[in-house]
Amino acid sequence: MDKKTSIFLKKKFKEYYFRHIEAIESPSRIKEREFGYMTFDRIMIRHISFQSSGDMQARILKESPNSVYYSTSFYEEPSLPMHEKGWKGGDLTFDIDADTLSSPCRKDHDKWICRICGMQQVGIKPKKCPSCKGTRIHEINIACGICLDDAKNEAIKLQDILINDFGIQKANIDTFFSGSMGYHLSIANSDFAEANQAVRSDIVDYVAGQAFLPESLGVSRKSSYENMIDRFPSESEKGWRGRIARYLKDQQNREKHMDTQMILTELFQKVGYRKFKLAIEEAAKKSGATIDPAVTTDIHRILRLPGTLHGKTGLLKKRCKNLENFSPLDDAIAFGSDPIKVIVDDSPQFSLMGEQFGPFKSESIELPMMAAIYLLGQDMAKVDE
Repeated sequence: MDKKTSIFLKKKFKEYYFRHIEAIESPSRIKEREFGYMTFDRIMIRHISFQSSGDMQARILKESPNSVYYSTSFYEEPSLPMHEKGWKGGDLTFDIDADTLSSPCRKDHDKWICRICGMQQVGIKPKKCPSCKGTRIHEINIACGICLDDAKNEAIKLQDILINDFGIQKANIDTFFSGSMGYHLSIANSDFAEANQAVRSDIVDYVAGQAFLPESLGVSRKSSYENMIDRFPSESEKGWRGRIARYLKDQQNREKHMDTQMILTELFQKVGYRKFKLAIEEAAKKSGATIDPAVTTDIHRILRLPGTLHGKTGLLKKRCKNLENFSPLDDAIAFGSDPIKVIVDDSPQFSLMGEQFGPFKSESIELPMMAAIYLLGQDMAKVDE
């Protein structure tokens, strides 16, 4: 990013925070959290602590950073180096990103750039550059309504598992749009606060439906067909057994009045253990939530602070009061329609507030502020001289 663009973005972020500083959410137990921020020179500042929300807001106004972060954990001494902080516990946190899903739209709007030879194309990032065979490839993910809906569906599945399998009240699950490609879900001050990395890893496996076997449904390679129907779960059963049963019934396109246990029995008898096992694995994959395991298991993870701007998109990390009706490319817009002239290098088509922009390639164009900042932050454009 050139200096002029960096200065411009910092100015716009500062103006936004000056008007909306009260909208930034303070995490619980703020005195025990570590904070950090990224400057527009791409320098990461960490190991900061605040005594109050006012102190936090004052620092954000003063620095006008590219991105602001807070720790999901709480510490005895949050401003000390990591090995001296004294871990006391932490929120149970989940991260869902559209760029980890297999949404078919990604080939039309994602972009990659080879850091060695400079080759760039729209599409899924290759393992090696087709031109120079190098592996230093930078990926730029452009969100669209389709892949963001896919991410939202994963978040809805995760909410369902947390509520129905873990007994967590929906009101205690804080759900946010991340400001870029997905969603953050966080449970604070819960029974899981002191869970170590091993326990959190088990939770990751559970919500993703890992290692779910036919034996979990009551059958094995040596099972006889006798009384098999009594071993299978009904669709009303709670937990993974019921979840798998409902998915397999839907996939068999059977009438709603048909007994799920009978449907599963017929399926097992028809395809045998091996194919039944594959069907269950597919059901678990589709019914589980696709999350970033590292975010949940890393007890020293920092996440973007709710109510702050995402440095690459200019969108807000925004609380989703009604996840089903939340529209990120409308509801998380921070900047308006004031025109600004920018020089776009190479940009796929994208949409904000129902308006489509691009594709652009090597052209100077006047854009609404929200669209200009979306491109400037991702280094696909620079401020016109």
